[in-house]
Amino acid sequence: MVRAGSYEPRMRIRKRVALAALLLWLLECAAVGQASNPSNVFAGYSFEGANLFSGQHANMSGWNVSAESKLRRFVGVVGDMSGHYGSAIVFNPFCSGFSPPGCFLNNRVSQYYFQGGVRGSYETGKIRPYAEFLVGGVYTIETALGVSTTRISFAETLAAGLDYRITRRFGWRLEAGWVGSGSTASRQNCVRASTGLVVRF
Repeated sequence: MVRAGSYEPRMRIRKRVALAALLLWLLECAAVGQASNPSNVFAGYSFEGANLFSGQHANMSGWNVSAESKLRRFVGVVGDMSGHYGSAIVFNPFCSGFSPPGCFLNNRVSQYYFQGGVRGSYETGKIRPYAEFLVGGVYTIETALGVSTTRISFAETLAAGLDYRITRRFGWRLEAGWVGSGSTASRQNCVRASTGLVVRF
């Protein structure tokens, strides 16, 4: 006959051992998952060729940063921000009758994108190709003759890229895609390309 006083401590010990084993197993699974599905952050240079809302074209340079958190081995969620700066040549509306060189003005342009979406990728060796779809907004500032006009519009991005792993933690990224914004009545279409450092964790 087993006395209650000796039975209860044994059950407590078994429960603690089982709980510790379960915790170690979960930690091991998390470590394996993190090793095979690394999340990452990116920062680098970005170029944008934009057909602006004003009807002008501008080639702009700037920056692009993003962060990806892996949900599954092949799928992750992405947050993406970028800023681009440049200029476009516009006609001075105060000129009339003829068009001397002074009638063409340098229209300064700045654009800021804030987007999020999904990314599908597949890693083989040191190379990881991927494709992504992002949605969000773009804040556009155009300045001419000392007057600035601003606009906030819905934006969507369809892009593809390639990460090359340099070390376990660091890599290099090449990415290019199409960015559309606005509505059917007033549309802006751009090409964006970015390159820079990737940090995996």
